[in-house]
Amino acid sequence: MNDAVILERSKRLANHAIWTVTLQYRRMRTNEPEDSKFMLRWWADLQFFILSLHRLRTAVKIALNVSDITISTRMAVAIEEFDKAIPDLKKLRDIGEHIDAYAVDNPKRHRPEVNRRQLEVGSWNGTVYEWLGIKLNVDEANTAAQKLFKTLLSAYRNFARPEMK
Repeated sequence: MNDAVILERSKRLANHAIWTVTLQYRRMRTNEPEDSKFMLRWWADLQFFILSLHRLRTAVKIALNVSDITISTRMAVAIEEFDKAIPDLKKLRDIGEHIDAYAVDNPKRHRPEVNRRQLEVGSWNGTVYEWLGIKLNVDEANTAAQKLFKTLLSAYRNFARPEMK
């Protein structure tokens, strides 16, 4: 597979992810019709926001497979900056996605320091989501996501494309 194909795929998947990040970010800032009946809608939107951020990172990471060292290095640096901006993203995502293991304190869960009593305890002040002792500032996370995507988009647009196969 050539670099053009890899970058194209990374960009397409990341494009979908950044739209989802943006959608969830907006939903966290608005009143929605179901709010009167679904009091924890904000929690659901935050969980989807976390998943979308992780999906974006995964999609951008595909670009690390290009043979062009300049591009792969640039993308590695961008991912590193994203990770520094949202250092606990993987932990939040993993626990949310493997909630079945944490709900019963499965001894094989990856993070034994997290127990079932912590799963449904969190807070949201409109900017900062606090869960599992982790604070996620959604403004900072959204900014980091937009920056990561723009870096990928720039690499994609500046890449000299041979015929895609």
